[in-house]
Amino acid sequence: MHKIVFLLGMLLAAGAVQAEEGRYQALPLAGVDGGKGGGRAFILDTRDGHVWVWSENELVVAPDGSRRYGAGFIYQGKLRPGTRPGEFIDPKQ
Repeated sequence: MHKIVFLLGMLLAAGAVQAEEGRYQALPLAGVDGGKGGGRAFILDTRDGHVWVWSENELVVAPDGSRRYGAGFIYQGKLRPGTRPGEFIDPKQ
């Protein structure tokens, strides 16, 4: 199971997984030290505006309360399109 999650994450991080003609777009994120990717990717649902960050080293809490580090997705919220470049978009709307 861990190998499947790892492979899926690697495909997403590389931008290789696309559905519905590019609905999901992935962009590698720079690490804290400014290095390549750092095992993290920004994932955007271009149709509905949902955003996730995938990380290969997230703190995961199991149902029994035990903790470990592993791959995981963190939902960041939903974006809405602006009407012009540089527009401030209030997150409360």
